[in-house]
Amino acid sequence: MATFNLATPNSLLIRNPSKISTPVEGKEGKQLSDKIEKIKDEPIQRLLKSCEEDNQQKHQKLLDYIQSLRSEVISGSETDFTLSVLENAERVWEKLREVFSSQSKCLEIPDACPGYNDNLMYAWSRGEHYLECEIFGSGEVEFFYRANNEVWGEDIKLGQEFSTAIIEKIELFAW
Repeated sequence: MATFNLATPNSLLIRNPSKISTPVEGKEGKQLSDKIEKIKDEPIQRLLKSCEEDNQQKHQKLLDYIQSLRSEVISGSETDFTLSVLENAERVWEKLREVFSSQSKCLEIPDACPGYNDNLMYAWSRGEHYLECEIFGSGEVEFFYRANNEVWGEDIKLGQEFSTAIIEKIELFAW
């Protein structure tokens, strides 16, 4: 069984970049300031557009991977997971995306892998930070975080709001 793992680094995305403005007086100063802002902003906007497209492609790959797992279950292949765990995993992922999107942030696309007990795991890793989100067919969702000497975990039920602690840990993988 394949594991979804992006070979390229996850994209950075800042949806609402703040403009740096320099106070300038007079009509000519305002025109010059506007030109400078436009020149500074164009490369940033191109970069953001490229990052947005890259992130959308990675997001689609994750959804395609989950769909391929769904096809395995539907076709009658012997699997250790059910359709319910895949549906739950999609719900958790979309809810996480909504939370960070509402903050004008982009969450890294996680690695994903089905387990052997009707579960699917999302995993993020950056430097010493490692986070798992394990989703079960029963609707249980377990979070586990490790960095240096810190170990943390929290369990919730599907449909329950993410706690502040969960959001803070996941935010380490968002921009």
